[in-house]
Amino acid sequence: MSDAEKLQFKLELLLNLKSAKDIQNWAIDRLDKNPADLLALEVCFFSKDNKVLDYFNNISIAETTIEPTLKKKILYEVLKKYTEIIPSIGYSIELISNLFAILIKISRFAEDENLYDFINYYDDELYLALEGISKLEPEEIWPTFLNDLKNWLSL
Repeated sequence: MSDAEKLQFKLELLLNLKSAKDIQNWAIDRLDKNPADLLALEVCFFSKDNKVLDYFNNISIAETTIEPTLKKKILYEVLKKYTEIIPSIGYSIELISNLFAILIKISRFAEDENLYDFINYYDDELYLALEGISKLEPEEIWPTFLNDLKNWLSL
């Protein structure tokens, strides 16, 4: 497992695009193809899902040896996947606020100021909507953000 794959899995876990079980299944498939992959072996034999989650949560994106352009590419690919998922339920304001915080942190690690500014704009817009200053209602911010992010990523 390369640092790039670790980063991708970490991001997908953060955004709930993959579960710990998905990653364990990936590790099993990987070992079928390459029995010498020690990291896949380690992931495969974590006794519980929370061990997989702990492993990836403890990976420091800032300390990886991934080139900034590759970090950005991986992040954009994961975000594209995320924007393609239509939420089955409405998100609470607290969850949306947490998602913005996660996305802002990720954009900083990817060293992408444009993405950071884009996400921060909508995070600020949420705050303004909660204060009654924005033209949008708070529950309109997240769907608008996802739509605009999808368009922004396709440029």
